[in-house]
Amino acid sequence: MTSAGDEKITCELPEDDAEIIRSAAEAEGLSLGVFAVESMRRHARDVLADRRLFRVSESAWAELEAMLQAPPADNPRLRGLLDEEPGKEQPGQADA
Repeated sequence: MTSAGDEKITCELPEDDAEIIRSAAEAEGLSLGVFAVESMRRHARDVLADRRLFRVSESAWAELEAMLQAPPADNPRLRGLLDEEPGKEQPGQADA
């Protein structure tokens, strides 16, 4: 089902590529359209995740800066882990 805001994308593929894609869609139990959209979406997210430059609003940037400048919350469990000596058995731990 499409809505007024949907965009239709068509492309021409060499027959061998089309057959591979058709076979993969069938193997997943998906229509060719659903398979294509999911594949494109997954690849687009991977591409965007690798970006080193992110554009954000001034308010989002200010919020991030405030979080980075704020002192960390006290976390006794984390402090305990960081204070542990590597290889030293802690009280209450039994040999397995």
